[in-house]
Amino acid sequence: MHTEIITGQIIILTILVLIGTGAVWFKVFSEGMMEGLAKLVFNITLPLLIFTNLTELEFTKQIIKNGGLVIFFTFFSLGVMYLMGSISSRIQFLKPRIRAIHLMHTMFGNIVFLGYPLIDAIYPGGEGLLYATLFHLVSSSLQWTVGVYLLAGGKEQGWLNQLKHLLNPNTMALVLGLIMMGIPVKLPSILLKSLGGLGETTIYLSMLYIGAILASTSLKGVFHKWYSIIVSLNKLIIIPFLLILIIKGMNNLLGLSMGKTAFEVVILQSAMPCMAIVVIMAKAYGADDKHATENVFLSTILALFTLPLVYFLLQKIG
Repeated sequence: MHTEIITGQIIILTILVLIGTGAVWFKVFSEGMMEGLAKLVFNITLPLLIFTNLTELEFTKQIIKNGGLVIFFTFFSLGVMYLMGSISSRIQFLKPRIRAIHLMHTMFGNIVFLGYPLIDAIYPGGEGLLYATLFHLVSSSLQWTVGVYLLAGGKEQGWLNQLKHLLNPNTMALVLGLIMMGIPVKLPSILLKSLGGLGETTIYLSMLYIGAILASTSLKGVFHKWYSIIVSLNKLIIIPFLLILIIKGMNNLLGLSMGKTAFEVVILQSAMPCMAIVVIMAKAYGADDKHATENVFLSTILALFTLPLVYFLLQKIG
């Protein structure tokens, strides 16, 4: 039953991605419109989705405990991803500009434009989205510090300049949503309906954006570049399966009692395809943005098949 849900959701997302791809091919989308679409999602619809979903939740001891475990295991998962990326980049003797992209894309996935809509659909009610947002918060803290350091070739960019990226509408929506969870006052239904309705458009707009990104990527030679295949293999299959074994083992061994939803959200967010924003970051900091684009394209296509597989395994292990 649950596997059918994610399979159906992936099919829906695929259809939306194809529409976005077609919009570029038929010149409905321009590059400027794509940039505007990304800003619309990141700055308006996604924060509203996070905020309105969280306002419907109430703090419980289990949610607080699970939230703390999600933060801990997100840091742990990103550490595992960095280790895997370092090992595979050394084995391949990658050049510095490509190695930086390899590490970034092994660590950071498309947890916003694909992860949020998918998790919100699989775990309705807001709890799954809360854990996904906590995962994003931790991931962002490393993306704009460690990530920038890697892309800039080890040059310091200034901590204040890096940390300012954490002050964005999504983290603000998380904080406001958590405040609303802790107080007895709830949003009026008319406000919740209007803001929540706009937030729900995130899934459609973000998939159109991913489709537009894919349409703008050259297919020539992508499937023949081993470093792109290996980063996809790491990100989509090896790391998620490794994390399932490790986190499940730690959970049982230490008696952490991590909730099923929290555990599955950490694994699914870790299994997302390569982050599209890394392409923009690579261009800004002088890394190999062409290679980054190829990684995004290949991993996103493959994720349509690997995400149902990861979710199926999660349901099997209970």
